[in-house]
Amino acid sequence: MRSILFVCAGNLCRSPIAEALFRQIAASRPALSAIEVGSAGTFALDGDGAVQEAIDIAREAFDLDISGHRARNVARLEADLILTMDGSVTRAVNRLQPNGRVELLGEYAGTGEIVADPYGRSPEAFLSCARQLQRLIHAVADRLQREVRPEGRESSGEE
Repeated sequence: MRSILFVCAGNLCRSPIAEALFRQIAASRPALSAIEVGSAGTFALDGDGAVQEAIDIAREAFDLDISGHRARNVARLEADLILTMDGSVTRAVNRLQPNGRVELLGEYAGTGEIVADPYGRSPEAFLSCARQLQRLIHAVADRLQREVRPEGRESSGEE
C-alpha cells in the first residue's frame, strides 16, 4: 500500500477532513507513515477551498488546519486504495475505471455505513459528519496497520 485517496463529491467537506484525520493518525503509527494520502471530488473544481464550516469543525474538534486545502478532481488522480464516502461517489469513481481498488469508506472500515454530505447543512451536521469520519478513519488505520509491516511492505500473513 503506497497511496490512499479519500473521495467525496466536491472535495470541500468530507474528504478534506478524512485526509487530515488520516495524516494525523498515521503520524503516530510508523507502519502507516510512508503512505501517501490525498483527497479529491467527483465534481470538484480544482483549486476551490474547503468550506468554512469544515475548516471550523476540523479545527475545533480535532485541532486540524485544513484552511490551505485546495480541491482536486478525481478524474486525473490515482491511488492504490480509493475510499469513497457514499454510493453515488463510488459509482462515479468506478465509471472512471481507476487503476486502484475502489471501496466505500464504511465498507473498508467494517461498518458498511455511508458518510452523508453535510454541505449546506447545520453546524451540528458538520460535527456529526466529522465525528463519524474520525471513527471510520481510526478503523481504516487499524486495518491497514494489521495488513502493512512497519517497513512499509504488505504482510504475507506468515508472521
